[in-house]
Amino acid sequence: CQRSSVLAWTRTRGPALPTPCSPVIGWQDTRARTGVEALAPRATDIRRASGLVLSAHYGAGKLHQLWRAQAANAHLRLGPLAAFLVEALTGTAAVDHANAQRTQLLGLERLDWEPFLLEAFRLPGTMLPPVRPILHDYGRIRDTDMTLRAVSGDQNAAWFSHGPPTEGTARVNLGSGGFVLAALPHGQAPPELLQTLALSAPGETAWLLEATLNGAGSAFEWLREHQGVEHAETRLDHALATVTQPPLFINTVGGLGSPWWTTGLAPQFSEIRNPPEPLEQIAAVGESILFLVVANLERMRRHVDIRRLHISGGLAQSDTLCQRLADLSGLPTERLTDTEASARGIAWLAAGRPTTWATHGGRRFDPRRDPSLEERYRRSLARLDALAGHGPTAKT
Repeated sequence: CQRSSVLAWTRTRGPALPTPCSPVIGWQDTRARTGVEALAPRATDIRRASGLVLSAHYGAGKLHQLWRAQAANAHLRLGPLAAFLVEALTGTAAVDHANAQRTQLLGLERLDWEPFLLEAFRLPGTMLPPVRPILHDYGRIRDTDMTLRAVSGDQNAAWFSHGPPTEGTARVNLGSGGFVLAALPHGQAPPELLQTLALSAPGETAWLLEATLNGAGSAFEWLREHQGVEHAETRLDHALATVTQPPLFINTVGGLGSPWWTTGLAPQFSEIRNPPEPLEQIAAVGESILFLVVANLERMRRHVDIRRLHISGGLAQSDTLCQRLADLSGLPTERLTDTEASARGIAWLAAGRPTTWATHGGRRFDPRRDPSLEERYRRSLARLDALAGHGPTAKT
């Protein structure tokens, strides 16, 4: 499941299915921002307890609003979309560690709902389902003889699409948002990055270092809505291959994610004299996504060993984008051919983590020097640092 999507529903009674009391509220919905930002004085403690930077993109603020709207419902349950689906499939109230963490209410040490976080976000823990490991007997699926044995978040599951990843591999997934994942063998994630669970089972946990960018595929949706540029994603490879000097695009679509964590900055084309042509705009947005990925990779490589990249997601179908990722990161990059990485990963977990797992070959992109690309990246990074208040020209 998409990890930060939440909803309210009426609890299961007997054989009845749970009944939704609200629409599913997705990760891009930040209407709870005011309440979440009021917690800024406690942000460091919230980050330490949850592994996540204080943000309205996560579930806690959304769940608080749902609780206030539905408080009169004596049978109300709140939680991630995954929890609703588990209850609908099995009749059992439960949520896995990975989806629970994305509410920003799960304590990393307890791996359970954290009283401090519940108090901070003003939510009663009684409304939330019990927390269980990713690998767990969740019960028999209704009207079948099958048992639900594994539940996880989409990105967490995708980590295992080819079985256990090779040491030194980081995974880049570019959908509506973008994610970069790498194994975190020990210790906590640095403050500018996230710590998330790859795996939990009785007596066993494995952790990931995670970077997140909000404006991946959603940046092309912004391009359509605000600039009138249609079919940008399908034209991306052609645009990158033909536009030799695209302008810079300051990609703050959906808010600037890691490692800056800044909101309220308007997306914009930078360093232009005349309005860019549609293909130039598409190329600029494509490169801006690449620049966000590489900026995060540079931060991650200060803390973990990364020697190669696997890339997946809709935007990874662009050969030129994959090649430029290899060029700019200096890392060999393999585009995975599986289009259902999350489904393959959760299947591997549910199957008992077999030592052999059928995989399909991908295409490899080896790094080459591209001084012009490197220069645009340096200018983009300096501009983002300045806008986010981290650079020498930042204004207060």
